[in-house]
Amino acid sequence: MMKALKMGLFGLALGALGAVAFPTQEAEAQTPNTVCCSLCNPRYQACLNSAGNNSSAISSCVRDRSYCESVCLRTC
Repeated sequence: MMKALKMGLFGLALGALGAVAFPTQEAEAQTPNTVCCSLCNPRYQACLNSAGNNSSAISSCVRDRSYCESVCLRTC
């Protein structure tokens, strides 16, 4: 009984690890790095200008800039 319980918990842990690790690696492998880093800030400024005082739009601008800086090409 105890052995079956341990094997079940082990299988559950492997399943959870697979569900988290493999899709993340797949998503990173498919991310296109086609934006030069020098474009992140001007895009951010344009986004802020169009957002006005809308706090959710400003949050979206900040999130987009962070993403841009994390995937951009630094060699441009």
